[in-house]
Amino acid sequence: MASDRNDNGLAFFLTGLALGAIAGILLAPESGRETRGRILSEARHLRVKATEEFEEGLEHLRTDLPEARKRYSEAVREGWKTFLAVLEKDHESPPASES
Repeated sequence: MASDRNDNGLAFFLTGLALGAIAGILLAPESGRETRGRILSEARHLRVKATEEFEEGLEHLRTDLPEARKRYSEAVREGWKTFLAVLEKDHESPPASES
């Protein structure tokens, strides 16, 4: 499903980002001040990226949720009609004679 793909993509992105940041800190030949500055810069970048992902998720809900709700309502309505038709058919049918 598309939502699962988006959720997995975001999880992989965030995992990769965290692992990259950790590796960068451990392997960095920079001073503490430079490293802290870089961490702050990356944190700001992550915040921007997370905000963008959040906004995309909200837009997805705004556009896709009403359509999904409409399809669900139609399916329930059709199921209910079928159920009532089966009940009506069973009610009209004479009972099967036992041998």
